[in-house]
Amino acid sequence: MCLQTPWEKALEFHGHVCPGLVLGFRAAEIGLRELGLELSPGHGANLVCWAENRACAVDAIQAVTGCTLGKANLVVADHGKQVFTFARRDTAAAVRVALKPMGFGLGELRALQEEALRAGDERSRRAFARKREEISDRLLELPEEELFTVRPVAVELPPQQRVRTMTACGACGEGVFADRALERGEKLLCRPCAGE
Repeated sequence: MCLQTPWEKALEFHGHVCPGLVLGFRAAEIGLRELGLELSPGHGANLVCWAENRACAVDAIQAVTGCTLGKANLVVADHGKQVFTFARRDTAAAVRVALKPMGFGLGELRALQEEALRAGDERSRRAFARKREEISDRLLELPEEELFTVRPVAVELPPQQRVRTMTACGACGEGVFADRALERGEKLLCRPCAGE
């Protein structure tokens, strides 16, 4: 039996090495360590993560911690920040892991990506891939105190995922979770049909 390391799992899940994946992986390592948990996706419903972006880093968070949208233990608020808060349900301990504002060569990487997309040739795609891997390698090696600010925080834990009943929307007829439907007059409506 061949077991994957957490990094290998994150890489397989995301599909390629990139700075965002590295940052999510490193943030997950820190969050789990600070909460006294092992680096493996077997934490189930005991761990909750709030991600303040919807970029590559979130793939690493999912692969390493096991937090997912479907289990309602991954909450995504796209504030465009590489900030992650991890909390344990059993102890309510929580830690915020925030990327320090640094360049990391991402401006140059973005320019190479734009060139690769515009030109579409193999040379520009290879230059972009090389720079992406170079920055990723550097981020893997940097001491965590140079990358992140880490501090304990207090959080309000979201409810655990429960099996829900379904009802039909009174307007479109599609199924909707009963607890998410809105009452409008005599009908239960899905949020889009209710105008929300």
